[in-house]
Amino acid sequence: MRKTTAPKAHSIRLRVSEEEKQDIEEKACDRKLSVTEYLIRAGRGRATRQRADVDAIQQLMNCVEELKAIHRTLQQVPHGAGAALIATETMEETMQTVCAAIQRVWNSGGNQ
Repeated sequence: MRKTTAPKAHSIRLRVSEEEKQDIEEKACDRKLSVTEYLIRAGRGRATRQRADVDAIQQLMNCVEELKAIHRTLQQVPHGAGAALIATETMEETMQTVCAAIQRVWNSGGNQ
């Protein structure tokens, strides 16, 4: 039996700072939800995430961007200035590992 949704006849007004408003809007957008739906789900303790695989890919892509930033920074360090610099091969291997993880998540379609 499918539960019917009661008509939405009530509203709640709240005041938030500009930063809080932006945070809420960004989180709703990231989850492909309206601000209203995001807040309702969060307030009722329901999942605000739509797809775990999309979230995983986003986090892995964030890792790639961080690795790129690290690599750019290391390229600016004069040679010989730091004996403990990460080798280009190590960075490349790490990037390939992250890309492979993205591909695995993408191929699984969130079924894992």
